[in-house]
Amino acid sequence: MKRVLHEIRATAPGPTLVGLGGMHGNEPAGLRALDQVGREFDGLGLLRGEFVALAGNLPALAAGVRFVDRDLNRIWDADGGQRGREERELGELRDAFAQVRKRARGPVYLVDLHTTSGDGPPFTILGDTLANRGMALALPVPMVLGLADALPGTLVDSLDTVGVASLAFEAGRHDDPESIQRSADALRVLLGWLGMVVGGRDQVRESRIRLSRTSRGHPSALRLTHRHALEPDRDFRMQMGLRSFERVRRGDLLAQEGGAQVRAPTSGHILLPLYQSKGDDGFFMGTAVSRSWLRISEALRRRRVDRLLRFLPGIIPEKDVGPGRGVAFRVHPLIRKIFFPSLFRLLGYRAIPRPDGRYLLVRRPEPTELTSAEETDTPMAPAGREG
Repeated sequence: MKRVLHEIRATAPGPTLVGLGGMHGNEPAGLRALDQVGREFDGLGLLRGEFVALAGNLPALAAGVRFVDRDLNRIWDADGGQRGREERELGELRDAFAQVRKRARGPVYLVDLHTTSGDGPPFTILGDTLANRGMALALPVPMVLGLADALPGTLVDSLDTVGVASLAFEAGRHDDPESIQRSADALRVLLGWLGMVVGGRDQVRESRIRLSRTSRGHPSALRLTHRHALEPDRDFRMQMGLRSFERVRRGDLLAQEGGAQVRAPTSGHILLPLYQSKGDDGFFMGTAVSRSWLRISEALRRRRVDRLLRFLPGIIPEKDVGPGRGVAFRVHPLIRKIFFPSLFRLLGYRAIPRPDGRYLLVRRPEPTELTSAEETDTPMAPAGREG
């Protein structure tokens, strides 16, 4: 299998959309969707910009397993010290992204196509920046905020540091043929949203309608409230029949682990219940976020209200955050308890505990805050800015 499935380049400059499939080797639906859409637009052509389709973990895809040595979607923050098969794949993908950035003639966007071991509607996972939200809102499916924060080392988490708007698209169950259709629909809708489509507008409209139907009855956005991480060498068995976005009540039996019952710690919506042998997380839970909360959050961020945080007691600006890592404050635990999650989450901050008992509040950078590719040594640096 080759790494680059399709490269379709218009004469006119414009944005670049990168689609990645097969980050996990037991999730081939994304690859099939990329090939399907690539063939469509290879014939139709693009109005502007470039569409690039890439394959992810080639050894794992050949073996039909999630990964061979390590989960490729948990090592994007690695320094390259180890030399396993996934590290080699990581290096090749970084090189491929670097080539895309080098020739890009506008901003770069990326969609990472995934499927799940359980049933459920399609949804998106994203770092909570306005740029990523804009991309997610272009797709008529639910978005999940906070899940990218709970999964460090993912591709979409790493791209926030270099000004590339990105998201992961979870299309449905691994072996469901609809997952291929949903992934292809997501690609068409994003191409249309970016103004890259010269033909095939009917296909884009039909794709949007199909995706809209899948999200009926589900909240438009969830915020992560709980992660059930798995302990090594403990047998974990999910209760059969649970679906992503299904409502559960506090105390409901969700799984068996090490001979003990695992019950829902709170009421909410279950996400990504684990029905496969490999994985670090048994399930997640989230609570619905209203559209008004999203609108207020956007308004506060655009007005840069977070610049006033330094005047609150117990909040100290953190200067040594690292290149491309955004804005951060050291916060007293009492201040965090009072203002987080309400104010800080509205402004886009996540809380990271420190050894000294304080918390580090970190806001992901927006593309317009990253002034040049030299601010980061990550290979896939921003090719342009969003207007």
